[in-house]
Amino acid sequence: MSEGRLFALVLLGLAGFSVAAARQPLAAHTLALGLFGLPHVLSELRYVDRRFGAGLRSRRGAGLAALLACIVLARIAGVMGWLGASLAVPFELCCAALLALVCAQGSGLRRAVAALCGAGIGAATLVSPFETLVVFSILHNFTPLGFLWQIAPRALRPKVLAFAGAAFLLLPLAVALHAPGALFDAAGADPLGAGPLVQHLGVYVPSRWLHLVAARDLFAACVAAQGAHYASVILLLPALLARIEPNARGLVAWPPARVFLPAIAVAGAVAFIGFAHDFQEARALYGVVAALHAWVEIPMLILALTPGDAASIASPASSEPPLAQSETSSARSKRSVAIHAINPASTTTTRLSSANSDGQWPKRS
Repeated sequence: MSEGRLFALVLLGLAGFSVAAARQPLAAHTLALGLFGLPHVLSELRYVDRRFGAGLRSRRGAGLAALLACIVLARIAGVMGWLGASLAVPFELCCAALLALVCAQGSGLRRAVAALCGAGIGAATLVSPFETLVVFSILHNFTPLGFLWQIAPRALRPKVLAFAGAAFLLLPLAVALHAPGALFDAAGADPLGAGPLVQHLGVYVPSRWLHLVAARDLFAACVAAQGAHYASVILLLPALLARIEPNARGLVAWPPARVFLPAIAVAGAVAFIGFAHDFQEARALYGVVAALHAWVEIPMLILALTPGDAASIASPASSEPPLAQSETSSARSKRSVAIHAINPASTTTTRLSSANSDGQWPKRS
């Protein structure tokens, strides 16, 4: 299957998912979380490691690993109740700021971007740590834009930009504006017994906006953006990497796609059973692994999108020769790379609101 056809099919699926998000945002959110939450985390960790991991065998890589371990421990402590949310959340965000600062090496642009990101996270944490975490939950949905830009060769970039613009901007905007029609169901179905929609709005809506009618629209739009995030990290990024650098290796010995894809499908099925049994408990446990994959994106995007010294952090232009050669071989043999598809869906990577029933952090006063 060609990249253009894959992008078109994924976009068609996302259009359907966006209508579902507008019609039943709670059901779309919880079902996507249960079915695709864990597979999406594992898929993105595999991609990031295989694309960038080889360039992190250094003191900087050790520092990043230590900070990510601290984030996971802080999330575990918060979920288990060993550490209150008022301490666990700021600690996690401070570690995230340090993740950015660790990347302040190499070119002047990289140092400036890393310092700006680190200082921004630190300042926002001092002002309002809980709202900062909600904002990062929203921004996390859009991180595939950077990864897609980084890996796309010049010849493929127009298709990538067209997909990105439609999937990450137009569809969520259409949902926010009710463009699919007056489809929004204020009550909404609750197939997994996750609780009413109002208890979940805080995933993507800052607390000061929760009382607004537009809070429902913002939540639904962000659920649509989750779909684009999921489709990108499960389908598009691995497919592009397999085409451009089929022998990519990272720090972890990941299984090949023919083994990995069935494995994450099984993991998703097991996770879904857990969500169906006890949504709040499963969500709390999922939040631990989700925190790892969400925060690792900050240093990876800084390293990927700024010039520096890591050989494995390739620019889009440097990816062109392998892809061009692959496309030539494909044209000669009348064959294209087979893409193993998993239905796109979405989920949030971090969950924080004033409601304790969502199973992430204890209720804050």
